[in-house]
Amino acid sequence: MNMNTNINTETIKTPSQDAQGRWYDLLSPTQVLTGQEQTTTTTSISNIKKKQPRNRKLQRYCRKLRKQGLDEATILMYKRSNQLEQQQQHQTEDVEMEEIIPLNDTMTLPGPYNPQRKIMKRKRDESTKQDDTSIIKSLSQLSMKENSKKKKKRSSSSSKVQEQENQQQDKENEENLIQVNDNKQTTSLHYYLNATDKKFKQMLKAAFIGVKDILQWCKSKDNLHYLREHTRLVDRVHYLKLEEDLWENYTIYGETYHCWTSPLSKTIIKDNKLESDYKISKKSMIKYQERIKQQQQEAEEQVEKHALLLKDYQQQDSSIDEQHLWAAILALVRKGQHKLSENYEHRKKYFKNSAKDYSFVKACYDCQPTQDEIMSMQVIWQATINECKSQQNVDILKQHLFIKRIPKSLDYLDQSFSNVENKLSKPIYNDNIRTTISTRHKKIIAQNKCDLMTLYISMAEAAVRGYHQYGENEKKKLVNRMKQDPLRQEFIEQFIQAIEQRQKHIRQYMEYLTKRRIHFFYHRSDDRRHKWDRRSYHLNLYWDILPSSPIIEVSIKLTPEQLALLSRGPKYVPPCQSRFYKKEAKDKIIQEEYKNIITKVTEFIRQHTYCVSEKRINEFSTDLKNLIQRLYTKKLSRKLSVRAKREHKLITSIRRYLHKYRQVILRRTDKSKVFHLGDANDYQRKVLEYMQETEAYEEITSGISPLAANLQQVISLLNLLYHAEKPLISKKQYEAMYPKENTIELGHLYFLPKPHKIGTPLRPIVAAIHAPAILVSKYLDNLLRPIFNRIARKTIYIDSIDLVKHLEKYQKEGHLLSTTKFITVDVKNLYTMIPRGGALDALHRFCTKHATEKKIGNLTVNTIIRLACLVLDTNCFVFDNKYYKQIRGGAMGSPFTMTLANIYMYEWEQSLIQHQQERNELYGRYIDDIFMTSNEPVETITALLDRENEKDPNIRISYNIHDSVEFLDVFIENIQGQLKTSVFRKPAAEPYILPYTSDHPRHIHSNTIQTALLRGVRLCSDIETFDQERLNIEIALLLNGYPPKFISHHFKQFFKNYNASSIYQDLHAETYQQLHLQLLNESITTDQVPQQLEQQQLGQEINNGCIKTKPKKQIELIIHYRYESGPLKKFSREFRKLWEKHFCYENSSLNNIRLILSTRSNKTLETLLVNKKPRRTLLRNIDPNISTTTMET
Repeated sequence: MNMNTNINTETIKTPSQDAQGRWYDLLSPTQVLTGQEQTTTTTSISNIKKKQPRNRKLQRYCRKLRKQGLDEATILMYKRSNQLEQQQQHQTEDVEMEEIIPLNDTMTLPGPYNPQRKIMKRKRDESTKQDDTSIIKSLSQLSMKENSKKKKKRSSSSSKVQEQENQQQDKENEENLIQVNDNKQTTSLHYYLNATDKKFKQMLKAAFIGVKDILQWCKSKDNLHYLREHTRLVDRVHYLKLEEDLWENYTIYGETYHCWTSPLSKTIIKDNKLESDYKISKKSMIKYQERIKQQQQEAEEQVEKHALLLKDYQQQDSSIDEQHLWAAILALVRKGQHKLSENYEHRKKYFKNSAKDYSFVKACYDCQPTQDEIMSMQVIWQATINECKSQQNVDILKQHLFIKRIPKSLDYLDQSFSNVENKLSKPIYNDNIRTTISTRHKKIIAQNKCDLMTLYISMAEAAVRGYHQYGENEKKKLVNRMKQDPLRQEFIEQFIQAIEQRQKHIRQYMEYLTKRRIHFFYHRSDDRRHKWDRRSYHLNLYWDILPSSPIIEVSIKLTPEQLALLSRGPKYVPPCQSRFYKKEAKDKIIQEEYKNIITKVTEFIRQHTYCVSEKRINEFSTDLKNLIQRLYTKKLSRKLSVRAKREHKLITSIRRYLHKYRQVILRRTDKSKVFHLGDANDYQRKVLEYMQETEAYEEITSGISPLAANLQQVISLLNLLYHAEKPLISKKQYEAMYPKENTIELGHLYFLPKPHKIGTPLRPIVAAIHAPAILVSKYLDNLLRPIFNRIARKTIYIDSIDLVKHLEKYQKEGHLLSTTKFITVDVKNLYTMIPRGGALDALHRFCTKHATEKKIGNLTVNTIIRLACLVLDTNCFVFDNKYYKQIRGGAMGSPFTMTLANIYMYEWEQSLIQHQQERNELYGRYIDDIFMTSNEPVETITALLDRENEKDPNIRISYNIHDSVEFLDVFIENIQGQLKTSVFRKPAAEPYILPYTSDHPRHIHSNTIQTALLRGVRLCSDIETFDQERLNIEIALLLNGYPPKFISHHFKQFFKNYNASSIYQDLHAETYQQLHLQLLNESITTDQVPQQLEQQQLGQEINNGCIKTKPKKQIELIIHYRYESGPLKKFSREFRKLWEKHFCYENSSLNNIRLILSTRSNKTLETLLVNKKPRRTLLRNIDPNISTTTMET
């Protein structure tokens, strides 16, 4: 088998990376010497065989022999005899070392020791070259073998052949080069020695603390020259120490893994693609190490001699502490050689890998494998190498997404952008249209790039699994063949173990190389930016991939930095918000935090009657207050402080911009969880069109606030019901529904844009959480919703998981055929289109039918209707600085509105329910969305739905009939009678998940991954669709800043918890089906009553005859505190220490308390930036004619 991949190739030529992530090889020593240009590659390094130069002298010699009449066989005989003689001569020669570190003074050494570097071309014949003390070879040109200086005698008949053999020997010498700079870049690693005087002083200041006196001393040019010269000498000493350490480790590895004592043949090395790093004899290596030590000793002597010259530069007016100076120089050298040290560490790992790889291959051949076994062994190793290469591609592509910079190879998608911009520059387009089209075009390009990256990752992951499976299959075939051979049976375990050891070694080393390649993402790149992990405001908003870039439909003047902040989404919480409050506001927060916690603790102790002394509580209270004060005032780290200040400044600038330019409206989109920037005039036009279409709102033309009248109406009805001769409501109900006077205010209407629909329609929302009748609405909802859910359970869907359960049951019962069609129905404007009178009539019939003794709970049907009328009659709100009243339907945002709409729709849908039940078909509704199945012709289904559409003029529906539909967040397909379900995402949906940098506790981000995977397993019907969903989740996490290691850890942990690791590794279909059914049945829905479950478990225990006593539940103390990055992250740990210090002692009654610390987050970007609430005077304006005594009666 021809194996083209070599795992060690990449270590000899360490790749670097340009700004767009393309990989290129560093120049080889020959390329450095001859000035060849670098070849850029995007994939792994290919082994290109160098073309041998022609031996013209040998050709002329052969032509002379032919002219003399000799035939080809005789000429060939001459050549072979000369080759044999030459080989015997080479075997008797001693291999000596050519100097790697020159022995002469370092003043003439090119590179870091001599700024005037001279590049010399390598001569083919070194034997005739004279010594030159002025020009020394660079490190990349020198080899371990030293050519003989003795001139060899040549005969007239064999001189040409001898020349060819010398060239062949030179080639072998080149193969035996010690790659002193195998990872060396084209620029010197001692670059800091060639810096300007100004830069040199800056580096010295950064490397060592307290160098003001040294910098003052260096103002003299002679002193500075002395300092730089001494630094160069110290640098050479440490350089030689690195060199000595490298080759000492080289020797240790060679001895440890028997690379010299048990050599492999050249054929084995070639067939197994081994890097032969141990061709040099041990004797030569010892000689070279001795030379290195000698050079190091000489260099140290030079340093000592040069240090004695310091007294010549010490003057009375300018003197320096000698020890302080040497320490500063040493610190500068160590910092300057940091990159060089890393380079040497990498080379040591490469040598160790080569030696270990050598020993593993030797162990396999010690088992005396047959030719077929050798071929299988090589196939297994090559499959492992290819698997690791593919996994490396996966990791690199994910790293691109994590840093939100895609490979430059996808830049061709940007070519159409200039054409669109040129067309949009015409004056025929207004600014808003131009901005909208340009923004959508850029988002389409970015989405295409993201889709291609997803495709590439999917292909690479498929290759990883394919190569892994191929290697495992080949290993099984090898074991079976060896079992059939009686002579080879005893070697099976030893041989397979040796093969697997090298497989493991290959994977470990490839993981190291992958980490090294990823490390280059953060190196200086050719786009003149210092790091790849640039801050988000440095990114181009549309030419890079961002998770949730805002949708812009208005001409704006926001900067890229401001738009990049908006791309983090409405849920993003900026860090350390309390640091920017005024002192009074911060003290108030500290006092509130302390008061809430200490009140919770003392109330808990009092409620459970724990015996705790007042002294302990007071001491705990004092320590708690000091702790909160200390954490809120402790200084932030520099990195966090810079980030917090930057984001606070951006938020302030955006708020000022929105306040200045009122025509720009910032809102959260209805379903895609991103920001939307729209035109105020366009919003106003769409709002008026919606009001005219629905005729559900009426303006209060008098301009008088209806808050007082609504409040009086609520209080009057509650007083009437409670103070009746026979109270119709209890005192507890009266207190639960009575409005809170100190927080009472009118609701306000705002609209959320729907950019995923044509024309960006608006969804109305009435925010009435402090309206006079809001508590009445909540009470009615809590009373009637459970009853409705119990009655209509078979015809309502709790969520998408509930729908999948019904579909799989439908398929299991045999009703799903190849002709089955899926129907989705959408009810238009349900909340605002239902008639008020019709809804109340439906409510009356519902309550009458399901009441017990004409009561629901302790409320009569008539009382429920009166309370419902109160909720509908007081639907007043503020919009556009005007007062409105809703005269049709219910307010979207009021809790009781959904229950009332469900009851009204339940009557309307009875005919459809009956039709579906008679035919064993599915019917279910989720608020205003309906899902059905049918095996009838499409014409029959259409006629049925058209009749239903004409039944009630207030209910208007639109429907879709097909064998593949989307409903809620599930995509449902009927593939030849086989059900297939998967997670559905709207095409315009953004890959948004709570950003990793959001100011939330880390467990919130962990739970985000857990929830997403649970949802994927429950909704995806097969392993292929789930694997695609898993990849989509991972892409979304990467784009939102989740580190690849963090994602991989939680993915593996998720499957490990369910004993299903084979799903993540091998896509095991049977294991996935078991997990899918398990999690689908374990999903908790709102209709599951805990009491029923307890009764079922109790019945089973009675039947089994083993009733177990339930363990006593541990008492819990739940404390909420405000979470914030920085010192406050430690509050949970510090608080537990305080608790244990003051309350957990021997025989304490609080020892068994379970302490739960829950967090509250700071304000989100939506709260900080979106201003949709009118001024308070409009919301809380109460007519003074209404007396306080009337409201308190």
